[in-house]
Amino acid sequence: MNKIKSMFLFLALLVFLFPSLEVSAITNAKTVYITEESYVVEHQDQAMLLNGPLLTYQQVSYLPLRDAVNLFNLTLTSQANGIHLNGENSTPVIQPILSSPLPKETVRSNDHIQFSLAIGGHAGAVLEGGHTTPSFMKNANAPLYPASTVKVMTALLALEEGNLNDLVIVGPGAATVPSDSSKAGVNPGDVMTLEQLLHGLMLPSGNDAAVAIAEHIAGTHWQFVQMMNQRAREIGALNTTFMNAHGYDHTSQKTTASDLAKIGAEAAKHPFFMKLVSTPTYATTYRSRSGSPVHKVWRNTNDMVHPASSYRHPLVTGGKTGYTSISRHNLISFAEFEGSTFTTVILRGDRTQRYRDTAGLVNRSTQLRGQFDRANKKQAYIQPVTQPIFVNGEEISAKHTLLHNGTTYISVDDMRTISRAISTVHLTGEQRIQAAVSGNLLTFDRVDPTITSGRMLVPIRPIFEHLGLELDWNQATRTAVGKSGDTTITLRINEKTAQVNGVNHTLDVPATVVNGRTVVPVRFVTEATGQTIDWGRARVITLD
Repeated sequence: MNKIKSMFLFLALLVFLFPSLEVSAITNAKTVYITEESYVVEHQDQAMLLNGPLLTYQQVSYLPLRDAVNLFNLTLTSQANGIHLNGENSTPVIQPILSSPLPKETVRSNDHIQFSLAIGGHAGAVLEGGHTTPSFMKNANAPLYPASTVKVMTALLALEEGNLNDLVIVGPGAATVPSDSSKAGVNPGDVMTLEQLLHGLMLPSGNDAAVAIAEHIAGTHWQFVQMMNQRAREIGALNTTFMNAHGYDHTSQKTTASDLAKIGAEAAKHPFFMKLVSTPTYATTYRSRSGSPVHKVWRNTNDMVHPASSYRHPLVTGGKTGYTSISRHNLISFAEFEGSTFTTVILRGDRTQRYRDTAGLVNRSTQLRGQFDRANKKQAYIQPVTQPIFVNGEEISAKHTLLHNGTTYISVDDMRTISRAISTVHLTGEQRIQAAVSGNLLTFDRVDPTITSGRMLVPIRPIFEHLGLELDWNQATRTAVGKSGDTTITLRINEKTAQVNGVNHTLDVPATVVNGRTVVPVRFVTEATGQTIDWGRARVITLD
């Protein structure tokens, strides 16, 4: 027992230290819709426009590996054993001088869609891949009994903590499941692989298989349940409590449609999980306690995966049913459409209506996604990067990479794996207004410029410093004076008349105060010093 406890504590420690182990986002070549936009890197109050473009697919943004190489002053060579980057792992080399005008194109970065639809189920949700907020919700945060949809989490943990080739000896707990629960027909002492047992879990919805998996992974059923609850919290399913690995009703075992969608979306990252939930029938042979062969044919309880079923849907790639007399009929399903993935959940529904509800949700989700993508994105052919990436001879653990038009891309978050000088990386969710004076890209103490009546206002202190103007502020008259050589600029807060060397000028928008900071019309003060101003839009990556 002490050995089992030690193993569980070790597993828990691994989960704590590495809470978001993910499968690579790109596992096969496909044509998808992406956003493509310009981007700027900021570091230590300097900014640089990169060659780009920045690509975003399923809410993960990627930059060309070549851009990262240039930014960190590295060399790049492709060799037979992988892609090699070499250099001093120095801090970013920022070159604020622009070689071309700033980009003006507006790109809609937020692609979240929302809709409402009448469904028969008491609760439902649709979660699109890469998003954390469902696009459809009906009573999505109501605590309900999950029934056998619990087995999605059981399968997820089995795939994360076990090996498909593990030889499993079914433990005694398999014989203790309630007599009226669904079973795969496995018995204590049976010997089979984890892969076989997972089919017994997900197709006939075997509660006995669930307990066998739990005991194999964690030593005891209850210790496995603790792992399930911990994993749920890591995924963000904060309103879910598991009390067993199979879903048989327990007064304290509850989930929500929103939580279950998050758990399902995490499980769907595993290709073998998707193979499981899309399999109509599975024939296998394993050994009993006595060594004699046991032949099984397990049929999937989900009518949507059977080719001859009237509920079959061309976009639905799999799912898991759940039912008890208390929970009623539940269903979690997975769908794919033009490179986008969808997890749909129906809780407390009708046996057949849950399939019709799912079809309706999939149809509406994919219709809206298609309309949005065609209007706002570009179609692109992307491929997985099959070569490892090395930095100074050490392989890096880049989680998200892709190949597009012959160019290797890495995710923005993976920039930290390239340079040890970088501890944090932040990408803005939307484009930010950029400004350049005489070809030099500016930063404004990480404060976004303000657009008022079509005119850009920027914080006074950084723009005056860049223009070489000495700032003199008179609080009594709320007047700012900037002096440099033979140029004197006078601006009064909220007054449209300004002076340059004593000559009055009428402003389109005056200097003003926004969020406690004085901002001034950047074009006016720049041109008053004889310099030029350019503006544009770009996403911003901040490195610290």
